[in-house]
Amino acid sequence: MDNRKKFLTKLSQDNPTRLEQAIALLWYYNVKQEYEERSASDLVSDLEEDSFGRPNITKLRTGLKKSKLTVSGSRPDTFRINAAHFSELSKKYGHLINFIETEVTSSVLPIESFQGKRIYLERMVNQINGSYDYGFYDACAVMIRRLMESLIIEIFFNKNRVSEIKSNNVIISLDKLINKVINDNQIHLGRNTPKGMNFIKDLGDTAAHDRIYITRKEDIDDNKNNIRKTINELLVLAGILK
Repeated sequence: MDNRKKFLTKLSQDNPTRLEQAIALLWYYNVKQEYEERSASDLVSDLEEDSFGRPNITKLRTGLKKSKLTVSGSRPDTFRINAAHFSELSKKYGHLINFIETEVTSSVLPIESFQGKRIYLERMVNQINGSYDYGFYDACAVMIRRLMESLIIEIFFNKNRVSEIKSNNVIISLDKLINKVINDNQIHLGRNTPKGMNFIKDLGDTAAHDRIYITRKEDIDDNKNNIRKTINELLVLAGILK
């Protein structure tokens, strides 16, 4: 991977430790959406492949286990960046790949509800709030829809029931996901949540597919409380927010 080697070459100018190299790589993979998690063995192979020597796997694994910047991955013996420290690492390494983490407000959804939870969810919310702040309301609406869909899926992952929302090993469509979660006797939704989910779906569908209509600021403003309540409940049901 040529881009990875360039990143490591720039990183080497600061004389990082082996552990710092590994953590920087985990951050790099997350930003580039190449891998969310890697094992110590994977990281050693990556460094060796790009001619940066071969670290001691045992020492590296021990360091990754002890570091506050990493947490265990979903697969055995893997690690990923601790979401609570993603911004810290972005400030440290972002300049090496021209990555800029834009400062955004909580204009649509409160970012504090997502910080330190799941990196991909936090970045979605940054896009939702950022696109709203800059007046890109179609983009904002589509991302709210995408966030809701992701959270419904997270609910079934949290309950170890993801097979129930798959058809031919592919996650079912959003309309079917909504019907599934509404009619599931083991998932207890608030009285207004089904209406909120269907509104978010319609808002996002219109923004993505309507040939003429352009989403307006008031389309989101008039329904912010409804959007926030719906997303908050899904966060709780997914076990992400206590």
